[in-house]
Amino acid sequence: MPKFIKFNVVNSAAASPLGPRESILVNIEDITRVTATGATGANAKTVVVGLTGRNSEANYKTLTLTVSTSVSAAANPTIVTGNANPLVAAVRSAMTANPGGVVATAQLGSDQAAVPVQMYFRTAAFA
Repeated sequence: MPKFIKFNVVNSAAASPLGPRESILVNIEDITRVTATGATGANAKTVVVGLTGRNSEANYKTLTLTVSTSVSAAANPTIVTGNANPLVAAVRSAMTANPGGVVATAQLGSDQAAVPVQMYFRTAAFA
């Protein structure tokens, strides 16, 4: 199991130093839960990572990552009711990976549209 999960946030519309690519490392021991929000279909989607430990000391309880099918705009992915949620699956797969190192990357695949499109973590916010 890795020690850290890396989330690569890609937003080519962001101005430096906040973008266009940021990597966020989260200690796996500080993750309490992983959930996804957003209704079925092509609506806004997020991954919410519950945090504890050192993050709580900084008053952070969650890391919310918005998902897009574009690196330059907010383009909502399609998720189908009744299928496994690929957003949660990507994070959980990284959490259980055996990378042979200390970091595993949560990598999103394609959405579940009729013509699948690659998904990206577009923004990240600690709260």
